[in-house]
Amino acid sequence: MKKTKENTVKTKHIEDINNQETSKFSKYMVPSAIVVAGIFIALAIIVSSRIGNSTNSNTVTKNNSSTQNSSNSSSSGGSQTTVNNIVTVSLGTNPILGNSKKAKVAIVEFGDFQCPFCKEFYNSVFPQIQENYINNGNIIFAFRDYPLEKIHPLALGMAKESRCFGEQGKFWNFVNQMYTTNQDTNTPSVVSGYAKSLGLNMNLYNTCISDNTFQPQISADINAGNKINIQGTPTFVIGKIKNGKVTGQEVLGAYPYSYFQTIINQELS
Repeated sequence: MKKTKENTVKTKHIEDINNQETSKFSKYMVPSAIVVAGIFIALAIIVSSRIGNSTNSNTVTKNNSSTQNSSNSSSSGGSQTTVNNIVTVSLGTNPILGNSKKAKVAIVEFGDFQCPFCKEFYNSVFPQIQENYINNGNIIFAFRDYPLEKIHPLALGMAKESRCFGEQGKFWNFVNQMYTTNQDTNTPSVVSGYAKSLGLNMNLYNTCISDNTFQPQISADINAGNKINIQGTPTFVIGKIKNGKVTGQEVLGAYPYSYFQTIINQELS
């Protein structure tokens, strides 16, 4: 299986599990880093002033070469710096989007319904994947729950709600609603109102919520994500399907469509 390399900017496109731990130190770290950097720059100027012209010429040539390679890779759709991990996961228990009988490649997303980068992916990248690969039966798409409870207080509840919508055949309606509205305002009462608007059996829905009917399935998704050492959401596994499992490249973050397109085409070839 071919391996694709990831962009260096991946942390800008993923909701880091450790965000809440690091943010409170940032205001102290930045000024300190500036002072330290200034000291190193001063030392570098002193040292470089003592180096002969011929050595300087060689150094400049090497630096230009390095910059040229870096610029070339970052301008392409599949920027190449580090190799994606190859992992194996199951498709999970949520409803699958696409033709499971025909498709030989799958994307499995580990996501969080309150995650802004999951929302970014759903609105900017997913429609193109759906149009070009899912609708024609080339791939299937599976969503697995990975709620980041420490930074997203509504996330676990939304995962439970999505399952109860799915029990009545409205899982993807729920997904669309959560990612096209203000995620932070989708409280249980708001979601319940949406369930009514779709015509769900509210007795069945309320029982599903109160009984935590699908907590075991959600826990199974979280455990599966932990096994592949997920660092945040969204995380994707893109690869070939065999016996209900997907073995492929682990992609961390909501990259542009061209990046996903490159990997999908590799897996389809």
